[in-house]
Amino acid sequence: MYLLVSTPVHILLVEPFLREVTLLRTVDGYYYGITHKNGTIVLTHTAGYLEYFNRGFGSIQTIDHLIQPHQAEWVEDQVLVANTGHNCISIFDSSGNLCRDVYLNEIKKDDKYRGQRGNHFNSVHRIGDRVFVIAHNYEKPSEVYELSWPELEIVGVKTTRAMGAHNLWVGEWGMVICDSENGGLYNVDSGEIFWQSKEDGVMTRGLAVSPEYIFIGCSRHFSRAHRYWSTGGLWIMDRKTLKTVEKINFPGSGDVHEIRIIGMLDECHNEEIIPLEILPSLRKASAVVDFAYWVRKTFPLFRRNVLPLSFVVKSAKMTVRWKRSIKRVLTR
Repeated sequence: MYLLVSTPVHILLVEPFLREVTLLRTVDGYYYGITHKNGTIVLTHTAGYLEYFNRGFGSIQTIDHLIQPHQAEWVEDQVLVANTGHNCISIFDSSGNLCRDVYLNEIKKDDKYRGQRGNHFNSVHRIGDRVFVIAHNYEKPSEVYELSWPELEIVGVKTTRAMGAHNLWVGEWGMVICDSENGGLYNVDSGEIFWQSKEDGVMTRGLAVSPEYIFIGCSRHFSRAHRYWSTGGLWIMDRKTLKTVEKINFPGSGDVHEIRIIGMLDECHNEEIIPLEILPSLRKASAVVDFAYWVRKTFPLFRRNVLPLSFVVKSAKMTVRWKRSIKRVLTR
């Protein structure tokens, strides 16, 4: 079994039971969402765009319409994206063209650093004729928006007792979300936390479910500046017993944003299985970023925002963004 794991600086390929971690992509983060259909993988970039990868046509990048996009899900012939900074859901087609924005209320911006707080919509998942969207809501209780499909009209809103929630799964344990700030999993139906980490200072974000296991992403409660460099990880839970069977750490990987199962159905995502053989289309490395990861993994002192290493990594990433901006201007 393999997992794809996104962090701010890396896309990791993880064999969880052998504890093998491979850097699959490192050059153009900040990575978050991962979705797939018919041999094409889509990544969301906080720089404001989606990128579509296919072994047949290479990659396609969308326009810079997004602000701090989080999770994405390919639903039929459309890619639904939590356009967090615009406080809405944005819809793209299978070729990367923007179709429309769907606002769920009158708030058009979400930027807590500039005093413009929205709902911080971060997760989207379609089940049958419904699309569910998670509202983080900052210091307020998180909410689950239920939308009709394909109209994407609000059918209902469930207020939870979870804080800073992410992700959604519906199965034999009910409707489950990550109670991120409390480091647990929360049952929306019963209003109870039915699993919680025993570790201090951790948050749950990223969720994937196979027929036998539940995979839960682990991040640390750190300031944004340190989220690039901290140690992420994941818990592996037995689906039948809800007992934690293993915990894997990724030293120096940064926060875990998203988890996707490779080669079998992931019940937290659409009904498309991501085949292992298409992953080479994602592969791209930066010698600078890869070396910095080796340093952080080897020397715990560097698992924080420490100069000059952090400056070099951020400069390498910004160079990619500058090249993209220059190319966009020249091709207009």
